[in-house]
Amino acid sequence: MDKSLLKPKYWGLWLGIGIAKLIALLPYKFQMRLAVFIGKLAKPLAKKRNDIARINLHIAFPEKSEQEINALVNESYKSACMAGFESLIAWFMPDRLFKKIPFEIDISSFEKIHHDKSKTVIVLGFHFHCLEIVGRFIGQNYKPFTVMYQKHSNPLMEHIITTARKKHVKECFQRKNIISVIKSLKRKTSLWYAPDQDFKEHSVFVPFFGKLCSTLTITPWLAEKTGAIVIPAYYVRNKDLSGYKLISGEPLEFTGDAYKDAEMTNQFLEEAIRKYPEQYLWQHRRYKTRPEGEEKIY
Repeated sequence: MDKSLLKPKYWGLWLGIGIAKLIALLPYKFQMRLAVFIGKLAKPLAKKRNDIARINLHIAFPEKSEQEINALVNESYKSACMAGFESLIAWFMPDRLFKKIPFEIDISSFEKIHHDKSKTVIVLGFHFHCLEIVGRFIGQNYKPFTVMYQKHSNPLMEHIITTARKKHVKECFQRKNIISVIKSLKRKTSLWYAPDQDFKEHSVFVPFFGKLCSTLTITPWLAEKTGAIVIPAYYVRNKDLSGYKLISGEPLEFTGDAYKDAEMTNQFLEEAIRKYPEQYLWQHRRYKTRPEGEEKIY
């Protein structure tokens, strides 16, 4: 560990991490209810994110009334609060407690390729709220497995998160470290990658819930360069807090047309979101980048 992370400016965060490790020892359902309770207290501080979610949900579900949209915003906020505690569970909960959390899997399309040593697979994941806890489950049960992620802006949080993740996955690749990703895929190591965010570069505008959205085109390119098979997947929390579901789709057959291929991935994601709309990361400014001449949305 970099000794600079022990400087006084990080002491408050270190204290918070210590508290988080204690919370991670609590029973799972209690943690989820605690997350919702704390979320209620902190809701005034999350106004900006909830406003973003409301705008996104109006775009995605224009047929819904204002009352229905507000209800979805509230449910999505609760889900996001639980996601925070799910991250603590993923990073800090001991294995003996983590194993008690039920995971229902319907991922045979992924398993078939992952266990075939002559093939390699890219799991095309998405930003459903429970991705961190599901990531730990997959990493522990389907080795070797790697993930691609966006580097945290805080050096201490970057250290804590990547150290925790590497206990369960073979490697964590920063988003821009494409050369290492390609080498790993060519060694037949499975990769989890979630491209459903607005990064501006390497993207095309295709519809997402009927609204043009900047969508990354890196997935087909990676598949072409490495010979990887791309399996789309999503994962959700059971509403009664009885565990999680993981679902994978059939391999995507890319066309070589950037627009059509990006549209294909968005269509899969839309279908998944419509089943569990409150559990998607609507708090992200998904429509931030606009085609030239269009007004800003946020």
